[in-house]
Amino acid sequence: MEAAQTRSGGARKQVFSSFAEGVDWTDEGQVQRALRAFEGMLDECTGSYGWDGTLAKVTAALARDGYQVSPTLQILPVGEWRPEVARHDARAYAESLRLLRGARNAMERLGLLTSDMPEERLRDVLLVALNAYFEGQSTGETLNGKGKTDILIRVGDRNVSISECKFYTGPKSVTDALDQLLRYTDNGGRRTSLLMFYREKDPDARIADTISAIRSHPQCESFDSSRADEDRQWGFVVRGSGDPGSAPRAEVAFIPFVIA
Repeated sequence: MEAAQTRSGGARKQVFSSFAEGVDWTDEGQVQRALRAFEGMLDECTGSYGWDGTLAKVTAALARDGYQVSPTLQILPVGEWRPEVARHDARAYAESLRLLRGARNAMERLGLLTSDMPEERLRDVLLVALNAYFEGQSTGETLNGKGKTDILIRVGDRNVSISECKFYTGPKSVTDALDQLLRYTDNGGRRTSLLMFYREKDPDARIADTISAIRSHPQCESFDSSRADEDRQWGFVVRGSGDPGSAPRAEVAFIPFVIA
């Protein structure tokens, strides 16, 4: 059985080598097709006799040519953004929004806690809630983009969430807060949240005004109200400054806080 497995591994190595010899490595199209084929070969070898040694040798050989093998056996240029990292960051962003909504619900029930609190103190309460999960990776007044964010969650060296906190004082306060939030985004951080605080006699009407102000923003491209009823959260995609065809798009989750 061992000999058969060894011969099988040798046969796969021979196929791998002969395939590589037939690739024009100056042709980017051929290179990409070859890498996808190599990924398929690696997937077939998974768990076979001598697999760990085979993977180590292939990884070392690819590294010499500037490529890396990801944990899901994808072959990518060294340093390239990894799809599995993107999925992790998307989950972290969703978790940050869940925590913010939970903190919002608790703060709305605790009027004695939030009474007369200024914006910075309310922000600090949110940081405590976020860091119970993110363990110190959520910070306030952190430089990013073109200013200091109210809340930044950075995992490793990646920004997974940027938040702006503001008291509602009219539609202009909404557009100003959104413009400010967009200034903090960059190519490595486009998932954001706009946290508006309301101490109004008719908060529902003011929240509706806020949604209208965001939708009317000249750079707002889409609106999602699917989480409005259950979570009191609204989603938007807002284009950054620059050419409409190439400017980065930011996800903006609007979460209202009706506080004492």
